[in-house]
Amino acid sequence: MKKKLSLCVRAFLSLIHIAFVKIMNMGALKGSAVQDFALSVKLCPHDGGKILLGRHIHANRNTVLEADGGVLKIGEGCFFNNGCMAVSHENITIGAYSCFGPNVLIYDHDHAAAAGQILHDSGYKTAPVTIGSNVWIGANSVILRGTVIGDDCVIGAGSVIKGNYESGSVVIQKRSEEIRKKQKEADRLV
Repeated sequence: MKKKLSLCVRAFLSLIHIAFVKIMNMGALKGSAVQDFALSVKLCPHDGGKILLGRHIHANRNTVLEADGGVLKIGEGCFFNNGCMAVSHENITIGAYSCFGPNVLIYDHDHAAAAGQILHDSGYKTAPVTIGSNVWIGANSVILRGTVIGDDCVIGAGSVIKGNYESGSVVIQKRSEEIRKKQKEADRLV
């Protein structure tokens, strides 16, 4: 009973938060107002950006969903664990029922740095990101601009993803590990 009451209170507070963002950003936030968002979730449409929300999205603490001049479209039933961030300067589309582990970052842009130019003033290179339906992306993964992930894919934790991944793919980025013993100073001099 206590858990059900807590869920109802959170849903009510999410409704107020979404309504406030809609009022402050007329037309920039569209979709269902019934969501399950933690109080620390940030919805940030600005500079003409739009956030389009499907129904029943669940977002845990410190999730940031930002449309900085671009479009961020999230399908029905998606789940974002703690600390996820999606920032759109062009277009990010996420299919229905996709799940994101803690600290997943999704960017459709990166800096267009040129030699001799101040990085802060460099602007951005953009390319749309598309994540299919029923996709699982493991903790601490980074999805970079121009990426297309098909339906029913699994992306292993700690992956850095850029490119096209067919539906049903399982992506695991292996790292080699090398362990050495410390050498004594006398051994190094020989």
